[in-house]
Amino acid sequence: MALEARICPKCGGKGLVPVGSKKCFCGGDMVLFNVTKDEYVKMSDYEIDRMIEEMNIHPLISKDDALAIYTVTRSTEIIDAMIELKQKDIIEYGLKLAQFKTQLEQQKSAREKVKTDNRLKCPTCGSTKVIRIPGLSKATWIALQGVYSIGKISKTFQCMNCGYKW
Repeated sequence: MALEARICPKCGGKGLVPVGSKKCFCGGDMVLFNVTKDEYVKMSDYEIDRMIEEMNIHPLISKDDALAIYTVTRSTEIIDAMIELKQKDIIEYGLKLAQFKTQLEQQKSAREKVKTDNRLKCPTCGSTKVIRIPGLSKATWIALQGVYSIGKISKTFQCMNCGYKW
């Protein structure tokens, strides 16, 4: 995939993007840097920032702020409204942005909770320290105990906390 160096004058997002990509996630029209992909990769952050200054690009909102707003709302219109608010009332902008960042943290913690809640739990003690009983272990029980091992070989999981098998 061919890449080119671009910057978004709206949020300041910069980097290598697929050739022809002209829109940033924030809705801004990305501007092409006057360097090749290979030249851009070799440039330091200082050189990139200097080039941005020479291009007279001054982002209206930080990329981090725009990303927080977009992640919560999935709306470029809200980003535009926040830019307008920032220009009119920086204090109100700060308060609203704090709300977006709080929502973003709540969404992240909810996703993490879902990840941990989806783990297998022991029906007896609730522990998540559960293992799958390997087939070799079942075969060993059959070899050692014969017909008396039928109840044990039907079990699939074992709790490492209380020892319960199910």
